[in-house]
Amino acid sequence: MNVNIELIRVPLAVVTCLLLLFPAIAGAGPGLPVFDTHLHYSEDVQKLIPPERALELLDAAGIAHAVVSATPGPAVEVLYRLAPGRVVPFLRPYPTRAHRNTWFRDPELPDLLRAQLARIPYRGIGEFHVAGTNAGSATVKAIIRLAQQHRLVLHAHTDLEGLQLILAEADDTDVIWAHAGFDEPIATLQRLLELHPRLWLELSYREGITEADRLTPAWRQLFTDYPRRFLVGTDTWSPQRWAEISDLVTEARLWLAQLPTDIAQQIAYGNAGRLFGTDE
Repeated sequence: MNVNIELIRVPLAVVTCLLLLFPAIAGAGPGLPVFDTHLHYSEDVQKLIPPERALELLDAAGIAHAVVSATPGPAVEVLYRLAPGRVVPFLRPYPTRAHRNTWFRDPELPDLLRAQLARIPYRGIGEFHVAGTNAGSATVKAIIRLAQQHRLVLHAHTDLEGLQLILAEADDTDVIWAHAGFDEPIATLQRLLELHPRLWLELSYREGITEADRLTPAWRQLFTDYPRRFLVGTDTWSPQRWAEISDLVTEARLWLAQLPTDIAQQIAYGNAGRLFGTDE
């Protein structure tokens, strides 16, 4: 199931008020450090939140490091230059949200990305949206080769069929599956983790991890069996999500606290630290 998470739009005035009131509505604040592997600082966000303020919101949420991408891409460069030791920049393969449904058919895109990669030390490509057989297009394959040449991580928002096509092409590349497949069965996740040692599962919007705020037995077992393969993310795809970021991190900390300390630390920041060499 490829869930559309951009269906609900909140009026700009409401989001602005939330951002102004943010310290009052924040959740528990800093606690267990978090390496957020799914942040967007896109144009609509940048219009409301200057980069200095964005970093303050990360501070308030206790986010020590963050993988950040943007549409269009240059917004990430601004944030990276302010905090190069904290921001892990990723390059999205489309300049606008309108291109999200067509980028994988654009033969000129790989050359455009290659030129942009020279601007700052990007660490990955994504989060990119592609589904089904489109993930096997010539453009996607060219971008995977580009990632391999530059030792970049791929961050894919895709369905199971699309993921399998990407993994078949990128067997020597680290691949993050955004949202851990949303609602794919745990048995499927187990099989993928066994077959693909460089696959990472990012947990924003993932269904079924908790029931009534309690970590489910099935997910507890999965985290216990594969503690080094999961990543925390908030997916700030809209200004509203930025207004909620501290609460989103607090929600993650609630179920992380129900795991053994060493496992919680690995999922919260250790795994991403190993992947990106920050070792928080």
